[in-house]
Amino acid sequence: MPIAAIHTVGGFTIDAIIHADGSWSTGRLGGNALWASMGVALQDGGRPVAHAVVGGDYPDSAIDRIAARGVDVADVHRHPDVRTARVTFAYREDGSRTQPAPREAVAVLPEDVQAQFADSTRDPARTLASLPDAAMLEAIARARGGSWHLGLLPGTRFADLTSALRRGGADYVQADCPARAELAREGEGLLEEHLGALDVFLPSTSDTDVFAPGEDHRDLVRRFHDYGAPVVVLKRGELGALVSDRASGRMWSVPALPAPADADATGAGDVFCGSFAHAYRSGRTLLEAAIEASAAAHAALASSSPLDLHRPQTSDRRSTVAAIAEGVTPL
Repeated sequence: MPIAAIHTVGGFTIDAIIHADGSWSTGRLGGNALWASMGVALQDGGRPVAHAVVGGDYPDSAIDRIAARGVDVADVHRHPDVRTARVTFAYREDGSRTQPAPREAVAVLPEDVQAQFADSTRDPARTLASLPDAAMLEAIARARGGSWHLGLLPGTRFADLTSALRRGGADYVQADCPARAELAREGEGLLEEHLGALDVFLPSTSDTDVFAPGEDHRDLVRRFHDYGAPVVVLKRGELGALVSDRASGRMWSVPALPAPADADATGAGDVFCGSFAHAYRSGRTLLEAAIEASAAAHAALASSSPLDLHRPQTSDRRSTVAAIAEGVTPL
């Protein structure tokens, strides 16, 4: 099968992070569309096409650097009259994180640094302005078809884009979870209505723990199948992933390798999704694609920036994939 281009849809952001030791980093490139694109680019023959909206403050040099890493940025649109979306995180000593960074954690930073921690993700209008709209993507899908990955999106944009891509004739559509806070507040009607339009649904337990806390992971996967998702890949952090195919009734537990001591989980789930899309659409089986994605996510833990990600040596990649494959458990 020829290697398909993977269209990644979501945000290109500028991030600020408070680390567990109290130090901070600002002005970092991030965003789920960028991380997922790099997940595609990590793979042999990977052809990521990014779809995002940036503001006048997004550096031209950053676009050039992203393009130099093999990401097609022709559909990253700049709106000079808006500011690029800003995302902030604060890490705890156990490796978990809070987003946005808590006010009390920001308050102890130098005053000139605090301004860089103005998280925009709780501003619905600004969030939507930083994302491609449905008409734009429907036209692209109508002209090109293609394989598409939707990152974590606000509920309305998730619904609009899923429907638009199908109307436009997209060949394949997978998606991360829509905004978990909305699901916790408004219920799972959005999932019931739209999961049937996806080929693969790839939520994470950091999402499901918000709107379905305490739910058994296998029961969750079955519920997503009931909502219409033909394939579910539930990303579970250090527990790996549950991979389930409704048609065959088969489910597997795919392990994650132990994280390095200096692990930074930012973007690892998006890298998983991009790598999975490339592998699956390039002819790997569902299980093989999930194993490849787990290996890529492990590599991402050692990188604090998407542009620091590099394709591992072939021998290292093979040994990582083999170690993960050895730990796969049918359920």
